[in-house]
Amino acid sequence: MSKKAVLGTLAAAIAVAYGGSTWWAGTKVKSSYEAALEELPKQTALVRVIDRKYESGFFGAVSTVTFEFGCAADAAATAPAAVKSAEKDEEDDEDGDTDAGSTPFKPVRITVRDTIRHGPIAGGTLAAATIDSELVLDVKGQAAAEKFFGKAKPLTAHTKVAFNGAYATDLTVAPVKLAEEGKGQFAWQGAQMRAEMNGARTQVNYSLAMPGLDVTDTRTGVTLKMGKLAGKADMNKSEGWILATGKTEARLDSFEFAAPKGFGAGAEGKALPTVLLQNVDMIADANIKDGLYESIGTIKGTGKVGETKIDKFEMTSGGRRIHAAGYKKLADAWMQSAAINGCGKGGSKAAQAAMQTLMEQLGPDLKAMAKYNPELGLDKMLVEIGGKRGEISYTAGMVGVTDEDLKDPGMALLMKRGVLKASVRLPMQWLEQIAATGAESGQLPPPEMVAGLVEQGEGMGFVKRDGTDITSQVEYSEGSLKVNGKPLGGMGK
Repeated sequence: MSKKAVLGTLAAAIAVAYGGSTWWAGTKVKSSYEAALEELPKQTALVRVIDRKYESGFFGAVSTVTFEFGCAADAAATAPAAVKSAEKDEEDDEDGDTDAGSTPFKPVRITVRDTIRHGPIAGGTLAAATIDSELVLDVKGQAAAEKFFGKAKPLTAHTKVAFNGAYATDLTVAPVKLAEEGKGQFAWQGAQMRAEMNGARTQVNYSLAMPGLDVTDTRTGVTLKMGKLAGKADMNKSEGWILATGKTEARLDSFEFAAPKGFGAGAEGKALPTVLLQNVDMIADANIKDGLYESIGTIKGTGKVGETKIDKFEMTSGGRRIHAAGYKKLADAWMQSAAINGCGKGGSKAAQAAMQTLMEQLGPDLKAMAKYNPELGLDKMLVEIGGKRGEISYTAGMVGVTDEDLKDPGMALLMKRGVLKASVRLPMQWLEQIAATGAESGQLPPPEMVAGLVEQGEGMGFVKRDGTDITSQVEYSEGSLKVNGKPLGGMGK
């Protein structure tokens, strides 16, 4: 065979191989789209795919999808019997009261167009595909968008899809600037986000950056300023988004709010102290062990209210020993119920009826979750000012539930096995200062009277003194209530 024939054969082989790879990439991307769009409406009753088109070519494709967010127009027609009964009761209400939430919000529709380039060489890079996404706006929508974003595209995203199905998306929201003479201005510096998902669709990493926000109301003098917000997350969603585990971290450089003329009814002309928060860290951690879900979140930082410097504030809350399967079943049922989310006729009454029906259906599952000693609460909320610290905490849960206990009605079970613990520690100096400030406006008794009330509470056993602090602890367990370690019936003895 001649050299020319060999080269020709090789070139043909490469062309066939490239063509086959391109065809495979196109088929793979299309099937992924179809699977994702079929799955989305199953997650929640508040998101639907209204229309979708997929125009496929050999080297690329264009996908156009219209999403609808909010209550579906036919939600009332599909409401369960219990909800329709609540609607009838409301219609028959002799008082003629109208539920403020009886009319659901009109759904919002958003159309997204994806321009897809098939691999193996897609958009000048080695990938199964690259996807460029943007919003599709009609003439009216484009005019409205230009008021906020100018000529910039409101939202754009670039996605690179790997051959194993993993992808990375860079999303950008354009800055917004509105200003009207004599009224005020709104300036948001936009946002950037990156999301990476593995091929198995179980691991996802996020990063977010928002440079800042500045809002001013010229007429009232109210200002709100937010500095840079940056965050990241490393999550495992193999058990679904509801039970996603992993760690999330974020930091807000600063947040400032000022209302020099006050606001709201009766507050005109009364200045409110400026609130400044700085170096605010937010951390959340979730995990599943032995089928039990735990999620703990913390927010902490420093700040200033008026002329009072806050050396430290910190709040930690969360839930522990939550039976993962039971929690997911309840959460999924909640998300998939249009009535519970306020859709259809009947408003809040219909939602309450739907909630009651759901609780009856899932009652056995909820009671079964009690066997695992679940606990929810505010682990710690503390503030440090001038070397003084105030702290509040509480937890609520179930302890020691047996199979025999599960035969009891829900309220009886709660009273028997429910546990509530709460504690508070406050510097006496803070109470006196609060009283002095409140006494000036006639809203609180003077400091000396507050001191007398504290002494009275101490004598009755409701509070204790610990140095310069006032403390109190409350505990309910095994059907009895204790204050500072003493049964409530034995207070003051």
